[in-house]
Amino acid sequence: MLVHVYLQKTSKQTFKKLKQKMKKVLLLSGIVALFAACSSPSASTEVGDAQEVADATAESESFNVNVEESKVNWKGSKITGDSHTGTINITSGSFSTAEGAITAANFELDMTSIASTDGMDEETTGKLLGHLASPDFFDAATHPTANFAVSTASADSLTGNLTIKGISKSITVPYGVEMTETGATATSSFSIDRAQWDVQYGSSSFFDDLKDKAINDAVEFTVSLMATK
Repeated sequence: MLVHVYLQKTSKQTFKKLKQKMKKVLLLSGIVALFAACSSPSASTEVGDAQEVADATAESESFNVNVEESKVNWKGSKITGDSHTGTINITSGSFSTAEGAITAANFELDMTSIASTDGMDEETTGKLLGHLASPDFFDAATHPTANFAVSTASADSLTGNLTIKGISKSITVPYGVEMTETGATATSSFSIDRAQWDVQYGSSSFFDDLKDKAINDAVEFTVSLMATK
């Protein structure tokens, strides 16, 4: 009888220890998964087929983008966490608003103007920008411009056709707009899946076994547009 009780007690203790170990394993797995997700950002925009572009209505106010004061910042990163940041120039842009919300818009980017803000030395920066302009990435010589044209809009989101490398896809991005007596400021932060526009270099969507040499498909953008009536 004493042996039976002892075995029961021992079994309960063993099960309790095993349960505690399992909890630790599950917690560790969750932490690893969290860090893996953080190091591999995904695009914030859903991609669809290009749509018909919206026209400004007679009731809308029209604004021209000041290309000198407006900014488009980008960020690309490897799965290891290393990243590059930079800017792209806006060559032209306009948008229309009604009741404080954008109703139509069209912007053009100069893909030959891609610049780095990493603060690297001149030689390293030159290699990076040359590679980004090459067919491995944006093929700026063949496709010197990119474009975004709005098809539908709400008070806080814009759906439009983003054209990169001659490929047009519909995306939806969040935005905010602040009106002044003489103009408006529109802002947006979002990321896209570069693989949807055939930007293949270092992408696990196109190549296997890249391991730690893989570059995340998600490219982040922060846009600030200064415009006048």
